[in-house]
Amino acid sequence: MPAHVLIASVVAIVASGASPQGQESAGQPPALHWAIKLGMRVEQVNRAFPLVDRVVLVPDGATYVDELSKWSPQGRWPVLIEDDHLAPMFIRRFKPAQVVRRTSVGRFGPSQQDRQRLLEAVVVRSWGGEPHQDTLREVFERSNHTPAGLVITSVADPAWTAAIALAAGRGQPIAWLNERFGRPNQLLDPESLARLLGRIDELLAESGYPYADLGDAIDAITFCRAVAGRADVDPDSKRDEVRAITDLIGRTRTGTRNAFAGWIFGDEVRCAYIAMCSMFLPRTQIWLYNTYPGTGNWRVYGVGDATAALADKGYQASAFSGDRTTSDAWMNMLPGGIATDVLVMNTMGSAGLFRLSRGRAYSGDVPVLNEPLALHLTHSWSMRSPDNLATIGGQWLARGVYAFVGAADEPFLGAFLPPVELAKRWANYVPFLIAARHFSDSGPWKVNTFGDPLMLCPPPEPSARQRVEPPASEGLDLSEHVTKLMRHAASDQTGDTIAEAIATLNLLGKDDIAIQMWRLAGQHGLLAAAARPSAGPLFRAQRVDDYIAAWQAMPYRDQLSSDMLWHLMTPRLGPAIDNDTLILLQSAIRKPRSHVDLQRLAPHLTAVFGLAHTRRIIQRELENTTNPQAIRNLQRLLNRN
Repeated sequence: MPAHVLIASVVAIVASGASPQGQESAGQPPALHWAIKLGMRVEQVNRAFPLVDRVVLVPDGATYVDELSKWSPQGRWPVLIEDDHLAPMFIRRFKPAQVVRRTSVGRFGPSQQDRQRLLEAVVVRSWGGEPHQDTLREVFERSNHTPAGLVITSVADPAWTAAIALAAGRGQPIAWLNERFGRPNQLLDPESLARLLGRIDELLAESGYPYADLGDAIDAITFCRAVAGRADVDPDSKRDEVRAITDLIGRTRTGTRNAFAGWIFGDEVRCAYIAMCSMFLPRTQIWLYNTYPGTGNWRVYGVGDATAALADKGYQASAFSGDRTTSDAWMNMLPGGIATDVLVMNTMGSAGLFRLSRGRAYSGDVPVLNEPLALHLTHSWSMRSPDNLATIGGQWLARGVYAFVGAADEPFLGAFLPPVELAKRWANYVPFLIAARHFSDSGPWKVNTFGDPLMLCPPPEPSARQRVEPPASEGLDLSEHVTKLMRHAASDQTGDTIAEAIATLNLLGKDDIAIQMWRLAGQHGLLAAAARPSAGPLFRAQRVDDYIAAWQAMPYRDQLSSDMLWHLMTPRLGPAIDNDTLILLQSAIRKPRSHVDLQRLAPHLTAVFGLAHTRRIIQRELENTTNPQAIRNLQRLLNRN
């Protein structure tokens, strides 16, 4: 490890009451806090393996494992299961020299045991071992490596894609937990919770590494599988005894913290993306967004000092407060999407809405992300139902957030650290999620941490991790492929070639050329074929008329394309809006929060088409809605019109 990392300054963690371990003696530097040492252990692993300047896209889980099996001490590179949302976001931020697409190698292993052995072999091989001869512990010992964490997963859960990558990339043992413990939006009962925590303790013991105290070996648990996000630790109590699952995991039987947990769930595509973002993306651009008043306890959560502290360490830090955090300012930020590495956001509200310094916004107003994002959100209830798009947390995760600190319940303000303390910890190599926790706590509380618990957010350093030129690889080079597609696009009257060319350009982050191909499609009468792959580039370029044309030509629309339409058009709602656009938005009202779209649209519909028309539209939504909360909201809206 480079010397400048070893002598990093000790963080004064005043807010949590923690202090560096060890005593100073005359002429001796202060002992580093265990959390900083943990981050240094992670950074040492990061720098030990060359980063190959390539992204490999695979079509399925079996090919994903096959590609990861090529990782070795000579190099590693991002591997993504290809899709048209998350993979392009990653590539736009990573900016690789080469993007390669592989064809499928066939089906995954037939049995659970076969799959487990196959995944364990990937970890052994990535550290220079031979799976048929070496155990993972033997491989680690030859490398003088002590794991900083344990990865827990199940081959029956799609989050195994994150588990295997983080085990290999971070140098962690992998443990198997196949019992079911609920779904992310559910509440776990005390008996099931006790069984879960007991099994985790057994897995930690079976790892063979010290884990009883912070600062020993295992200080992090990466929990890669579905589980209930909250637990009721005492249903018979008259008090609210709901706790966040990641604050319950990583404690001894007496409740003392001995590790910090990060939770990853979702489909194979998203979970692979989360792992690759955590290991390979920089986090140097940070936005700090504060809607709190500058008085009382709220003042501590101001972002001015944090912005200055981050800028002093070389981050690109931007502060948003006051008039920059009104509802109008928020809506004006939505067209085209946003791109920053980290967002620290302080708002009030509930699971489905967030109050701004003036006005409010809703889950459907969560920005479209152009690049992957790590999020620290001081806001009650945001992660109450993290697998529900009607909630703020669910929407942020669907957008492409890969690390998230958020509340599973009402935790009160003091559960979150002030932004300035986060800034100090991150700059001193304390892992992103762990830095958000109080180190001297009184027991589990209500904040969940989603993502890789060993992910760092270190200061920008040009020499930190240099990329190496990609060697020859099997697969299709997409830069070469898209050149051939563009040559033949105009001659293919089916539109398939031009659609594939635009989709590939979108994947490679070449929006300007994709828009040129969109225009070519229009000249040849092929808009229907080109519409869906063109949506992202047109949205990011804020080409409103072109996006509307694409929307109208799409053979089908998903939630993201609907959100893009509304994000482009909401700031334009006003007296000057034309009738055709009003009809378009009326046809694109989004569920399950249709009352929000109708509330914004109603005055303009009434002004142009009359009150009876507006009431008919609201009544139509009422008749097509079964959600009780949505029915109540729509009925209130109808009564006001």
